[in-house]
Amino acid sequence: MPTSTRLSLAEELYLVLHYDPVTGELLRNGKVNGSEVQALSAAKLVDLIAKGRVAVERTRTVREAVVATEQPIDDAALDEARALLWRQSKDRSITWGLSNLGSSALVVAALQARGLVVDERKPLEPLTPLGAEVLRERRAAIDAAWLGADSDEQALLVAVILFAAKVWRNVYLVRDRSEKDSTVARLTVTTERVSRGGERAKVIARLLAESVAP
Repeated sequence: MPTSTRLSLAEELYLVLHYDPVTGELLRNGKVNGSEVQALSAAKLVDLIAKGRVAVERTRTVREAVVATEQPIDDAALDEARALLWRQSKDRSITWGLSNLGSSALVVAALQARGLVVDERKPLEPLTPLGAEVLRERRAAIDAAWLGADSDEQALLVAVILFAAKVWRNVYLVRDRSEKDSTVARLTVTTERVSRGGERAKVIARLLAESVAP
């Protein structure tokens, strides 16, 4: 992928959840539901942890608090989440973060600024040709992770977040019960592997436990 179109985890997740990789058209009506809020929140927290702007710490009042630094970051959507956490008057848990950091407006704006979405006044329009190309490339990597094949780290994280947030069926269709069961079994193993150790793992484990999707 060209450097100019390198996506944040939240941007990639949004594209995968909302656009068809073949046609570039919307998969649904573009509204971000409660499950997607949790998925986008998790993606932002994972990126902020990786960039050293958020830590998961035990505080006096919260066992696993998400604590942000005052230092801004050169990504509007991530910085919005960082600033919201930093402004809190009390310690906030991962659960709170998963419910409150999933705003999609600045994620969509970033995709528009990169030239991936057609019209900034109509963020629900189909992707540009570049956007469709980028999405197809990223979906191929995510599909590889989905099937248990080698893939890059970000594709693996997107696959795991889709599964942990229980929104994977928004993206991947399963035809029968046996296919669903085998998919769930495979992704459970992958998610458990990614969720072992570290602050990122705590976010993913909490997402898996807290997801509002059925």
